[in-house]
Amino acid sequence: MRDLSGAARGRVVLGEFGYDGVRLLPGRFATQIARAREVYGAIPNDDILKGFRRAAGLPAPGNDLRGWCAKTSGVIFGQLLSGMARMSRATGDDALRQKAIALFQGWKETLGPEGNARMRLYEWDKLVCGLVDLWEFADYAAVRPVLEQTLAWAAKTFDRSRRLADDYDFWGAAPGGTSEWYTLPENLYRAYLISGNGAFKDFADLWRYEDYWRQFAETSELREVVTAHAYSHVNTFSSAAMAYAVSGDKRYLRICVNAYDFLQKTQCYATGGFGPDERLMPPDGRLGKSLDVYAGHAEIPCGTWAAFKLSRYLMGFTGEARFGDWIETALYNAIGAALPTESDGRTYYYGDYRISSGLKQYYWHEWPCCSGTYWQTVADYHNIIYFKDAEGLYVNLFVPSEATWQHQGQRVVLRQETEYPESEATTLKFDIQSPLRFKLRFRVPGWSSGAAVTLNSSALSVPAVPGQWATIEREWAPEDCLIIGMKMALRMVPVDRQHPDRVAVMFGPVVLAQDEACCRRPFAMDRNYDLTTRLIREGTSLRFRLVDTFTERHTRYLQPFYDFPAFWPYWVYFDISAPPLY
Repeated sequence: MRDLSGAARGRVVLGEFGYDGVRLLPGRFATQIARAREVYGAIPNDDILKGFRRAAGLPAPGNDLRGWCAKTSGVIFGQLLSGMARMSRATGDDALRQKAIALFQGWKETLGPEGNARMRLYEWDKLVCGLVDLWEFADYAAVRPVLEQTLAWAAKTFDRSRRLADDYDFWGAAPGGTSEWYTLPENLYRAYLISGNGAFKDFADLWRYEDYWRQFAETSELREVVTAHAYSHVNTFSSAAMAYAVSGDKRYLRICVNAYDFLQKTQCYATGGFGPDERLMPPDGRLGKSLDVYAGHAEIPCGTWAAFKLSRYLMGFTGEARFGDWIETALYNAIGAALPTESDGRTYYYGDYRISSGLKQYYWHEWPCCSGTYWQTVADYHNIIYFKDAEGLYVNLFVPSEATWQHQGQRVVLRQETEYPESEATTLKFDIQSPLRFKLRFRVPGWSSGAAVTLNSSALSVPAVPGQWATIEREWAPEDCLIIGMKMALRMVPVDRQHPDRVAVMFGPVVLAQDEACCRRPFAMDRNYDLTTRLIREGTSLRFRLVDTFTERHTRYLQPFYDFPAFWPYWVYFDISAPPLY
């Protein structure tokens, strides 16, 4: 994570790039970012500010946004500022930075007496994030007095019931619109660390979710869990992570580690998404059963945002590579497989993994919460590919990109060229002025059986343990070329322990879905099948043709879930013990 101020007491092992020094090269993720920049950068400022101006009794030109933002854009306003600040820092896009500043200044004119933001706690939490990001990533310290002013208003205004969520009140909502109050500490602590103002820390301390967090303090093997709101109850662990950053109390770090392990073992689908019907599931098989019952299995942009943050915090605090696995899984199969937000506010919200076939489709209201987190999440791509420390560089993701940093006073540029995951290999090229010794580490994914490494066409013997960093320490020369090959294979991944025969099919980090267009049905298989005899890869793509389909009239295929467009039917999960539908 970023280099925290002297007020921080939690130990940081790996440093983030802080949206500075990482550039995406042409590829699917650069294309996704460019499209998002086009959509979000083109929203008229007057449209975004219209509801705030109207509420303040000011002239309000422009058009109302639709859906969730029909009255005011408050539900995503802070997220818009956040994404613009992070994206402008990452890409050097000054026009985006200036747009964010103009929006802040326009909104500031609508601020009520004594800092009254006219927001519920839910919206104000996002506002704090956006203002802190403007300060930190857009270098715009003019937000400070406004941030402090609106903090004083919030401290006098918000209901402090801090109700614990239960199976009936899955948000923990209290009077006055204080649902999801337990996500507040994260950005308040960030405000404290960047400002040094203890009032932010005091207010953050008030909203710690101790009643929920404590069950994870000693174990990840929970037998029961409240069916609480999934996204916000995963997002609250980022508040626990920042509680560790500020206090140095390792109990909060244990909570985050155990929560991560619990989520991976009991809550996540093969895509990395979680939360059928927006709820956490008791670890008793209801996750697998959800594929029969629901269509909305995971809030994709919001859930990926929470997954990225928790994983990134844990990688920074522990230095462990294994936490990068969730980032990779969600990158390709959740946010990377999402439909893009459209200029009219249509947003991909729920992942659909029904056992009876699913569809990718837009949410029924425009500009929902996921439209805000979509923007933040794609901006975050720049901050999850690489990490660094005093010894060198860590390669977390195999994405076409370029990283620039300083090591021992010398500028180092690493260029990563790859077609991964369509290709098992990624090529790393170095641009340095003179030979320089440092450690290069790369994450060996937990699903992999190892890695093959060559340097300048010569094989290197590099221990590569799944779930750990592989390390190469040497004196690197200008124009060195390192090629890393991950060993990928087809595999079946059960949805949970109680449903070992309800599986998704994966190849490397990629979930494969079956094309379910007209006159097709899910292919039949047995756990004893060798998948390589049933699925034949065609060419260099990740499209697999089904063979041995008895009287099948049509050729059937499995291909990456991220390749499916809107409203095209597919199967993600298969019951391998079920009789074929002949």
